[in-house]
Amino acid sequence: MHTFLLAPPAFLLATAAFAGMYDRPYALVERGDASETRKEARVVVTMVDGKSTRDPRITDPLAPVKHVITLHFDTARGAFRPEQIDLQVDLDACTRYRIVAVYENKMRPDWKPKAYAKPIPECTTKFAKKTAPARWDARAVTRSAARGLRTAP
Repeated sequence: MHTFLLAPPAFLLATAAFAGMYDRPYALVERGDASETRKEARVVVTMVDGKSTRDPRITDPLAPVKHVITLHFDTARGAFRPEQIDLQVDLDACTRYRIVAVYENKMRPDWKPKAYAKPIPECTTKFAKKTAPARWDARAVTRSAARGLRTAP
């Protein structure tokens, strides 16, 4: 009987912990697509701020501040140097970052990270309403003033 009474509060606490991920503006970091034309290959996002990611393809939503993202790159064709790079990134709100490894030649072991930024429509729509300035309807103010009603200062 006592466990039955404790189950609902525990359930509510568990759902409240996951509800906060998308409740404020966020950024996502994920691996980009490989492209032979642009000489780009996929990377693995291994850590964010020294903590391992749950999924190496995409991070959980991140706060739009500076983060240190650890990228790992290797292929079946050979070893690239360095295998890991710590990338310090200042993330913008409501933005998805796709990161790829850019190489000059497949036979050379050098690579550099490159990020493509794109807005997240769901995030910008959700949080644009809260941050948009209030609009005043000039016709409504004029009509109420013509009727002799007081308007708020």
